Parts: sequence; C-alpha cells; structure tokens
Amino acid sequence: MEIFNSPAMKNAINKILLIFVFYIVAAASFEGFYSSYAFMDILDERRTIDRMYDETAFRPFVYRQFMLQFSREIKNLMPEEMQKNLIDKLTPEDFERSYTEIEIHYGLAKIGESFFLEYHILYFMCFGFIFLSMFLWRKIATDLTGSELVGTLTACCFALIFPLFEVRGVFYDCAELFFCALLAIFAYKGNWLGLILVAPIAAYNKEATLFFVLTLYPLLSATLPKKKAALVTIISAFLCGLVYLYVSAKYAGNLGGTVEYHFWDHVEWSSHLKGWIDVRFVYGVYWFSGFAIFNILLIALVFKRAWKKLPQMWQTHIKFLLIINVPLYIFLCAQDEIRNFSLLYVGFIAMLSILIKEAVNKNLET
Repeated sequence: MEIFNSPAMKNAINKILLIFVFYIVAAASFEGFYSSYAFMDILDERRTIDRMYDETAFRPFVYRQFMLQFSREIKNLMPEEMQKNLIDKLTPEDFERSYTEIEIHYGLAKIGESFFLEYHILYFMCFGFIFLSMFLWRKIATDLTGSELVGTLTACCFALIFPLFEVRGVFYDCAELFFCALLAIFAYKGNWLGLILVAPIAAYNKEATLFFVLTLYPLLSATLPKKKAALVTIISAFLCGLVYLYVSAKYAGNLGGTVEYHFWDHVEWSSHLKGWIDVRFVYGVYWFSGFAIFNILLIALVFKRAWKKLPQMWQTHIKFLLIINVPLYIFLCAQDEIRNFSLLYVGFIAMLSILIKEAVNKNLET
C-alpha cells in the first residue's frame, strides 16, 4: 500500500477528485443554463436553431457559426454506421422519432431532423466548454491569490453563478466563457503567440471578442515590454476585425442588420417597476431576473469589497472594459441581460477570488 502514499499517487488522486468535482459542478451549471431557454431554439423567430443551422437567421446572430460548424465537422468525421447507431441510441424506444431525451426533459428544446446529430453534439460541446472553462477560472484565481483551494472554490462558485446571469442565453455564450478566460491567461502570462492564434477563432464564435482583446493590453504589458504588448494587442484586434469583415460579407444578404439598436428599449424597460423586481425560473426554483435590483446589489457588493485589493493590471483591464461595454450595452444590446456584460466575467472571477481568499483566511485563523 506504500504506492498510495507516494507523492505521485497522491497528486494523481487529487487530480482525479478535482476532475470529478468539476464535472458535477459543470453539469449542474449547464443544466441551469440550458433548462431556462434551451438554445433559444424556438423563442425568437429571427434566430431559431434550425435557421442558425441552415444559415438563414437574421444578422447579427447568424455571424456566430463557430460552434455550429464545429458540430457539423465532428458529425462528418463519423462513419455512417456510427452516426446511425448514435441516432438510435439518442432516440428513446417508448417515443416516436419526433421526441428525444433532450426534448422530453426540456420543453423549449426543438431538434429538427436535418440537424439531429449536430444538435446533440452541440449540446455536449456546450457542457464541455463550461467544464474546461472551470480549469481556466481555477488557474486565474490560483495565480491571483496563490491558493489552489481558493482557485477551486472560485471556479465552482462562478460556474454556479453564471446561469443566473444568462437571461436568453445562447450556445455561443458557453464557448465565449472558455475563450475569454484563455485569452486572459495568455495575456498575463505573456504568451503573445497563443493570443494572436486564438483571438480570431474566438472572434468567429462571437464578434465582441474584438473589444475584449483591446482591453488585454494592461495584462500583456505586465509581462511584456510596452511596445511589444501594444503590437500584440493591435495584431490580435486586427485579426478579429478581419474575421468580422469576413462573416459580415458572407451573410450580407441575410435579413437584419450588422447591429441592433436598443436604446429606447432600455428606456422603456427601466421606466417600469416590474423589470427591477422580476423573477425567472432557473435551477428548478425562482430567482431574480437579469438586472433585477437584487442582482445589481450583489454585483456591486463584490466590486466594493474586492476592487481596491485587485492588482493594478486587473483594475485597468476592468476599467477599459467598462468604458467599452457600458455604451455597447446601452445602445446595441437587449435590455435586462447581464450576459451582455459577459466580457467582464473574467474580471468578476478575479474579484470573486479575492473575496473567497479573505473568507478562507478568516476561517483558517479562527
């Protein structure tokens, strides 16, 4: 039994336990995310899941094809016999072909015949991105606080929090979680090549990555010379811009526009008390919706408690994002959606880790 007491074996056991815990927490997080609105399959005629797959959805939603095309490619790599076996496996015997396990459990899911297998691949990809993101959030929090325990708690905590923000969340939000965390790590680690290579892929998932990349300069300049950090930022943003130009040109004939204007929607929403106290169904219970006043107070509390304790590079990164994200939200984003501040999620994780570290240290002292 000495083998189980060796440092290598203890380390392996700890990693297995970490993977197990993250798997369970990610599963709960994804259930909270998906059970609210599925992938907006049928709730918005402009971007139903079948229109997204056949690329007839309205602009700008149709631009976000990364995960859809990824799911198609995975399906195309499968032999036909494997595809048939998977389809049979995913179709319950007691139900007609028009029903699947996902549709039985989630009433807002609608899986069409033409993209049956692709949808299931997309479903598990979204879970996978949340699961992998947890390891990146743990890395960010651990690097910031110097504590792996704090890193683990922070990752679990945010994984369970983010579905509360996802009013009308969509599949590309899950990949955005992963890409933003990865790009931030590349930035503060000075991995300029990784940043330049991944940024355009992230932009293909969601065009707002362009703005996120611009705010990574403070993190880059903490480890790279300022001129080199500026150059890397410019190159990464330029590549994101090229991706945006490509997708906007490709879908120029689709209905809709390159952006949507929502300023007056915000004015109307904020003028009614209901929006500030509204609730919605998530995790099987009711919770405050979007920008309900209780959610705003909780976020403000995190900012107030953690802000002054953040390193300068993180403060500057978050300030840049607020300067960009607030006007974008007011003029171009739908009302009552905290998810439209998703570019700030990484900064929120950094602040959350500060508070969790304080709580852990306080308990260790008593």
